[in-house]
Amino acid sequence: MLASLSQRLIQFKRIAVLTDLGSDSEKTLRYAACLARWYGAELLLAHACHSAEPLRTWPGSGPLPKRDAEEKCKFLAKKLALQDLSPKTIVGEAGIESLLGRLEGYRPSLLVLATHGREGIRKWLEGSVAEKVFRRVQWPVLIVSPGFWQTQATPQKQFERILFATDLSAVSLTALQYAAGISHDHEAQLMALYVETDPTQSFSFDQAMAQQRLRDWLQDRIDGLAQTLAGVRCIVDFGKPENKIVEVAVQQQADIVVLGARGVGALSGAAGHFLGGTAYEVACSSKCPVLIVPQPR
Repeated sequence: MLASLSQRLIQFKRIAVLTDLGSDSEKTLRYAACLARWYGAELLLAHACHSAEPLRTWPGSGPLPKRDAEEKCKFLAKKLALQDLSPKTIVGEAGIESLLGRLEGYRPSLLVLATHGREGIRKWLEGSVAEKVFRRVQWPVLIVSPGFWQTQATPQKQFERILFATDLSAVSLTALQYAAGISHDHEAQLMALYVETDPTQSFSFDQAMAQQRLRDWLQDRIDGLAQTLAGVRCIVDFGKPENKIVEVAVQQQADIVVLGARGVGALSGAAGHFLGGTAYEVACSSKCPVLIVPQPR
């Protein structure tokens, strides 16, 4: 029997959807709404606009003036039958910095990125927008990848298979807690993946060593997670982590991939970990949603 709301290890009490209100926004809003209902969470519709922007026609994309952005959020909420969630609209009038500043006051538990596909993801994750977002936020970020909609007609509210990818560093620890918690709450199979970056060490002996290294790492961090980690399935592969994570997620039919990232205040900055890094490439190529969990400050 599934755990009740109060018994769940992960408490997403407030879910914010960062959307450009473009033509693909409905899919991600519908997905976020499913999560909000599952977790009994408040839903926030967040949009960054510029007050000086001219009005753009709906179904176009791009920043809308504040009043029009608020009206379109209300229109989408009604169209998608989100009234039961009483979604709150938050508009940043002076771009992404303004929006993130306002969101901080609401203390969201999860930020969901609305994207248009691979180019849309690149637009969000490259350059100044990504730098501002990932240097500012302290919350997990869920990216509903473009490939997800090619295989999933409607979003599911209950996960069955969770893939946790780790490099065995401290950066992965908080992500492990989220992956294990989600697995517990959804009664889902938890899979832990470690990718050895040296493809020449792919003999059976090396695989056994890597498997043991992964199991030892998990065992050393089992505090409070013993019941969930008891059934974890350990997977080891060799090659480029960003490629192997996506491949294994497809092979194992994962419903979500969970990764860690350097948190706010890290020496290289969270954006530095994303741009050109493993999390960025996985987010661009994954066929299922990707949950990026920042390392706490």
